Amino acid sequence: MILLLIQAALFLAVVGLLVGALLVDRSGVHGRDYLVFEERAVLSQRLTVAAFVLVILEFLVGTPLLGAVLAILAIFWTLWWLPADHRRFDVAVQSVFEAPPEAVAAVMFDISEQPRWMDSIVRTVLETPGLLRKGSVIRQTLRVSGQDLVAKLVVVDLVPYERLVLQVIVHHAELFDNFEVQPHPRGSLVTYSGRHQLSRLNAVLTGWRLPALRRSFAERRTANLERLRTIVHPAPIARRA
Repeated sequence: MILLLIQAALFLAVVGLLVGALLVDRSGVHGRDYLVFEERAVLSQRLTVAAFVLVILEFLVGTPLLGAVLAILAIFWTLWWLPADHRRFDVAVQSVFEAPPEAVAAVMFDISEQPRWMDSIVRTVLETPGLLRKGSVIRQTLRVSGQDLVAKLVVVDLVPYERLVLQVIVHHAELFDNFEVQPHPRGSLVTYSGRHQLSRLNAVLTGWRLPALRRSFAERRTANLERLRTIVHPAPIARRA
């Protein structure tokens, strides 16, 4: 009888934690600040992990052998994601534009042009007075699940007409965007790459999706470069007969 009561209490606690995680996650999307969105996502992940811990505890109470196996697997899975290099992945796509590097960089490195060719970007504004330079802070409005979130980025590196590196200001992960333009016999070799490092909690919960995330990021970056190409190489206006 006592065992059933313990299992019922654990089950109700698991349900409560999962419902709480869902509500917290949804509330983050409806905010405006990307840092608030990130903090609520992390809180949601903590609640989810706590729910999984209670599920394993419930198995340990009801079926100790199975619970022990699950606990061991969970420990090894968590330990695997502790090193930062296990949670980090790079994505890079390249394309050749039939235009001089200066013409491509003039658009690609102009942050006010980002909404025209970068997916999910609604608006980009330079907060630091003066021209774009290393250390400049950029305010970027992104559209996530139909809601607009405001994120801030800092210019990590800038070589005029060659390279621009931006870092998203977050607390629990690492997000970089790297834009490069190099001379090519046919015009310019354009590289759009990025480095992403998941937080430990995020990796424990979604690390199994890393291959799919890489493909998704690569596809989005490729599509962004194609949109950039249409700006750098506008389609000719058809002449009327």
